[in-house]
Amino acid sequence: MKNASLAMNGGPRAVRALKPGPTKLGREELAELIDLWAFSPANRRKLLAILWSEKNLHGPHLFRYYNPRPSKVLAAERLFAKFIGVEHTLAVNSCTSALIASFRALGIGMGDEVIVPGYTFFATAATVCACNAIPVIADVDDTLTLDPKDVERKITKRTKAIAVVHMRGAPAQMDEIMKLARRHKLAVVEDVAQACGGSYKGRMLGAIGSTGCFSFDFYKILNCGEGGFVTTNREWLYTRAQSWHDTAACWRPNRYASERREGELFCGENYRMSELQGAVALAQIRKAGKFLKGYRANRDRILTALRLPEGVALRRLADPAGDTGVCIVLFLPDVERTQWALKALKAEGVPAGGVYDSEVKDWHIYRYWEHVMERKAVAPDGLPWSGVPKSELPRYRPEMCPRTLDYLSRAILVDVKWSYSAADCRGIAAGINKVLREV
Repeated sequence: MKNASLAMNGGPRAVRALKPGPTKLGREELAELIDLWAFSPANRRKLLAILWSEKNLHGPHLFRYYNPRPSKVLAAERLFAKFIGVEHTLAVNSCTSALIASFRALGIGMGDEVIVPGYTFFATAATVCACNAIPVIADVDDTLTLDPKDVERKITKRTKAIAVVHMRGAPAQMDEIMKLARRHKLAVVEDVAQACGGSYKGRMLGAIGSTGCFSFDFYKILNCGEGGFVTTNREWLYTRAQSWHDTAACWRPNRYASERREGELFCGENYRMSELQGAVALAQIRKAGKFLKGYRANRDRILTALRLPEGVALRRLADPAGDTGVCIVLFLPDVERTQWALKALKAEGVPAGGVYDSEVKDWHIYRYWEHVMERKAVAPDGLPWSGVPKSELPRYRPEMCPRTLDYLSRAILVDVKWSYSAADCRGIAAGINKVLREV
């Protein structure tokens, strides 16, 4: 029987209109963010007074999707794509997430091998294991990036990709790496965590391989506290990486349609970037040119003033024009003189550090990756190691990459900041020259 009182039948609505209430995010949250910046006490009081004087303040929508206002994450993705020169960019919450999303997008899984350098942050190898694949460790050479000759020696029937790391701000030898990849039909994942804004023969790093993976961690060239990006020119890889980064349920051209081809639907994880990170990343990307100009100018000021004695050499750069300038690497003749020089440089106030010391653990060096070296597993199934016959697993040994250990034990890294003054650079160069005269 028809009830005329129901609104659907023409009757009055029970709820006329719901008034918008206060947002969960308000003055208190913004005040905490303001407190992260080192304002003077007087200016901080002024800012808080303005904040608390606003009568109808509505807080932000910090989730990048379904945002009633233009998304800062989306704006950062678009600007970063333009900066790197790629068709597709995906914002994620870390470079670790970017690597996993890339490997998964490429279909890398149990039983596959990925070649990684012996000198890189452990995450490069750990993400391979997180995909249930096997990291194969290759030597680096005097560029401190992958030695293409050793990479070729490490290729097996299980190899599916090369994870090439542009270490300490400098590009890897991409011509040789890409030539190997084409010959053996391998994917190339560029780990650009430490070299954002660098290039190789006119092409931006992260735009050369199958995908590029970037870190916006606090200590990187561009940063938003924590964050990262995946870059690619291949729509299929972008779609699969996008799906993996958000539980693999939503992000396809038609999210509810049947899959266009095998491999478009699968279960994923959650690596989304928030609007807070996106807003900071957007501002950082806009400042990239300023930072890179400063790094490179100060690197050149220091290098121009250096007077290297016989037996001391600079790191070889695969493309000097593409170096970001965040670091100057010196190789000394032997370990003893390197250790002495490090102590002397620090006494002079030079921002210098060593790389490899057999008594000091550093997760940038393969021999300290005990998780890999000892084939540790998170579950009783023993993955990723149980996915390959024991006879076919790589043999991990502390001395398996002798050239890597040799170069790193003789290396001195001089940090370069974009904000150094000309006087700072002169002082650093003078300190290096003063010490090296005694080596």
